[in-house]
Amino acid sequence: MKTTFKKLLVAGLLTATAAYSSMSQAIASVSVRNRVLVVVAELDSRGAPELSALYSALEELTQVTVQGVLGDKYDRIDILTGGRATFPEFKRVVKEFSRDPNVLAIDVIMSVHGAPGKLAFQDLTWKTTDMEAAMLSVSSRQDTIDKMRMKKKLRMIYNTSCFGASHRQNFLNMGFKVANGSIGVNANSEVEFVPALMAWRSGIGFKDSFNASNNDFALALADGPLQIAGRAAGNSLAKVNSRKLFSGAVTMKINSDAR
Repeated sequence: MKTTFKKLLVAGLLTATAAYSSMSQAIASVSVRNRVLVVVAELDSRGAPELSALYSALEELTQVTVQGVLGDKYDRIDILTGGRATFPEFKRVVKEFSRDPNVLAIDVIMSVHGAPGKLAFQDLTWKTTDMEAAMLSVSSRQDTIDKMRMKKKLRMIYNTSCFGASHRQNFLNMGFKVANGSIGVNANSEVEFVPALMAWRSGIGFKDSFNASNNDFALALADGPLQIAGRAAGNSLAKVNSRKLFSGAVTMKINSDAR
């Protein structure tokens, strides 16, 4: 009798555990209809005039690539370019998405020029400490509610700007669960961007999405010639270091819960 009771008890616990596990997985998964992507693509207006054609092409490539690779993986993609590629507009869009009850995860691709602790938007260059303060500032009860919602829903930020590694902590403080960035001048976007987005869309963890381009061999091919040329010419190319550093929930996937 006792043996039978124990078997029934164990069977019941196993069933309950399986049900809980299944329910947890369902809760932890964010579907396409509940996730959005914000892209800031502004390279042309703040770049060197002699590279205007290159930066214009990169801006266009960013938009086309994001839509082509991730268009069916997000409910909405808002690409901020030209006059919309400002920090106030970025803040407004993120806050607006955070207020939408159907949005459970907000991802960001930041494709702008950068410097240590700074990002160059279309109108102004912002210190990332000031960006953090502005995103988290509150002056009313509604602001407090908005901040709590935003911090709950912000998820991944892929930062292609130069010196992006120096921006990671500020983005984590804003509420992003995982952030990355290059150690120095970022010069490998042409070989990194598409494979990273393809891996991310397929369900690979965020950090592992960069394995193909963020290794010693690939970085030597992308950065080596530019570093040599920069040292010879004594210009900024000497500071090329496209190696990405990661902070936060590095195993985050495209369908992971943002909480």
